[in-house]
Order: sequence, then C-alpha cells, then structure tokens
Amino acid sequence: MPRNLIHADAIVDYRGVIASPGAILVEGNQIIEAGTPQEIGLPENASLTQIDSVVTPSFVNTHTHLDLSGVGITPAKESYTSWVEEVVFPIRRDTSSIGDSVLRGIELVHSGGSSIIGDISGSEEAAQLVYESHLCATPFVELLGTGTRQQSVIEFMNQLPSDFGVEPHAPYSCGLDVYREAFASGRPVATHLAETLEELEYAQHRTGPIAKFVQRIGAWEKEDIPWSSHPIDIVLQLAGDTPCIVAHMNYIDDCHLQRLADSNLTVAYCPRASAYFGHTNHRWQEMIDAGVNVSIGTDSLLCLDTPNRISVIDEMRFLYHKDKPDPVQLIAMGTIHGASGLGLDPNLVTLHRGETAGLLAFMSQGGDPLLEIMNSTTMPIWLSGEIELKKGQ
Repeated sequence: MPRNLIHADAIVDYRGVIASPGAILVEGNQIIEAGTPQEIGLPENASLTQIDSVVTPSFVNTHTHLDLSGVGITPAKESYTSWVEEVVFPIRRDTSSIGDSVLRGIELVHSGGSSIIGDISGSEEAAQLVYESHLCATPFVELLGTGTRQQSVIEFMNQLPSDFGVEPHAPYSCGLDVYREAFASGRPVATHLAETLEELEYAQHRTGPIAKFVQRIGAWEKEDIPWSSHPIDIVLQLAGDTPCIVAHMNYIDDCHLQRLADSNLTVAYCPRASAYFGHTNHRWQEMIDAGVNVSIGTDSLLCLDTPNRISVIDEMRFLYHKDKPDPVQLIAMGTIHGASGLGLDPNLVTLHRGETAGLLAFMSQGGDPLLEIMNSTTMPIWLSGEIELKKGQ
C-alpha cells in the first residue's frame, strides 16, 4: 500500500502542538509515525506532500439531527414549545423529504470536519440512511411515549436493527418505563436532559408551558405522574453504570457535578444551540473540572449560523471567543471526549500510531497553530477522510 509523508507547518491533536514544523507518515488509513520532519526522516517508498497548513485529526460530533437539515436555518421563536410546534412538527410530518434531508446533513457534517457522529434520527428510515453513509455514525432512533403509549414504544424499540442506538427523547416526552427499557436494552443510549427550565418544571410537577403544549396537541394523560425529583437525578438512577450521551445539560445544580463525574454519562454540549434558545451561563467548564466527560455537538442546522456546514469546529470557535478557554481543552472536547462517549477508540481522532478517522489541514499563516485554528473563519480541507470505519469498532 502506498505511503504518504506529509510535511506541514504544525501537527496538532488533543495534546496540543505535537510538532512545528510537523510530519506524519500515513499508509492507507493508518498513521505510521507523527513527529518532526527530522524524527521521521525520508522513509523508503513514501511520497512527500508539503503543505502550508496545520494538520489535525477528524473531529467528532456527538449530537446532531441530520434529518432536520432540509429547510435550512430557521429564526428562533418566542419559546421552545412554539419552536417545536411551528418548526419541527411540520418537518416530521413531511416524510417524503426525509431522505433528501439526511443526505444533505451527511454532506454538511462532513464539510464541517467530522467523520464520526452521533445522530438523533427521527425515524428508522433516517437511521438506516445515516448508518449506511460513509461516516462512522451511531444513529440513535428517537423514542417518544408516556403513560399508556409506553408499551408500544418499547415494542418498536425492540424490533429495531441491533446496531441502532435509541434515544428516549426527553423527560417531558418519555415515561420512566421507556427510559428503563432503553438502558436495559444493551444498545447505545442518548437523551436530551436538563435542556430548559420548562422541562424541569414539567418533569417534576406536570405544570407549566409544556403541560399546556401537551394538552393542546392531545397527548395529555391523566395517569401520567410527575417524576417529583430533578430529571438528572432520575436518569442517573435509571442509567446506573450504562453509558449514555446526555445532550445540552443547560440547567444543573451544584450537587450534580460530582454525581455526573461518578457516572458513565457523557455530556454533549451544543454551544450555538444554547445561545439560539437564549440559555446562558452553561457550566461546562465546572463539569470538566469535576471530572465529567464533556463533548461537543451541533444540534440541528435549524439553529446554527453556517448554512453550508454543520461543524464542531464552529462550536469550538464560538466557545473560544465567548469564554477564552484553553484551545487544547476545546480540541479534546471535540475529539477524544466525543469518541469515548460514542464507545469508540479515542485514538481514531488523535495523531497516535494506528487507524485514523481522517486528517484535516487548516490554512496556516505561520503563527501560533492553536490560535490560528480558533481565530480563523474558514474550514479545513480533508487530507484523508473518505475512510469507512468498521461498524461497531
């Protein structure tokens, strides 16, 4: 198999700048060596590629909705419930456009520099398209059902292909039995959790705007009882040691920091989605400091500001300019934290020896490589990334 020796201005992964200038020896989808040009030398039978770029591994998008990519960016609504009712419901009802929307989403997320994703699929059809794509994708099929509808939802879950994950949608749209069976299923599990204050009120008391919304759409059941406790506490209890990706986590209490750190839950923080819906003061840094595995997601194209891509890189840049965190920490969140949360080998998104999920080249001006990545407004190009990793790897 041909070998390619890449000489670049710098090479960067979750550890920071590995070498500047840097070199990577690649054979197929394997990294043979990464370091300085002097360390690697000129191996026999290797073609040399010289680029004025900063090279990184692929990024990981742990929470996206590719089947919501069809209508493009949508202005925010007055409330979350009005957004669901006026924007999401019409998309879900038009089943004829699912295929085109998913295929567009696949292109957009690849253009955004991710070859590994966790996708929340609104249907089995969408999940199949995502699973069969060239991406290394874990589709989580969305589950919605409370009260007497839970049994039919559980039966639906049990007939899904064994490689599909499941997503009890949220504490306001799924009953405890659905969550319990999802965690016992042996499948990958994801959920939306602590996303809005309205969710917390509804889960604990069955009151507030979501209660009125549920009544308005005819989904209210008198038999449904409040969860009484904070949804995070309930999900932690039901999950036990089962891995789970929990999206958003905009509203947590102090007591949850250590409990989350002691759990097997991965937080998928979606910075631009949080801003779109008006959520502020996310505690992602406190979570990381406490030992929580915090990754990065994008949510759907509907709530982004980049019509031509769905990109974790844009989320990192957004966070960098807002909070000025350590860029190395952001790269770790966007790579190894996400891979771990999806149950994959984190080395796929590093510059360590072994199989790679792809390599990206960011334009370089010869300055600090990390700051150039964060301050740029352009996307990298794929040096390699058309690699279809084995499912379940």
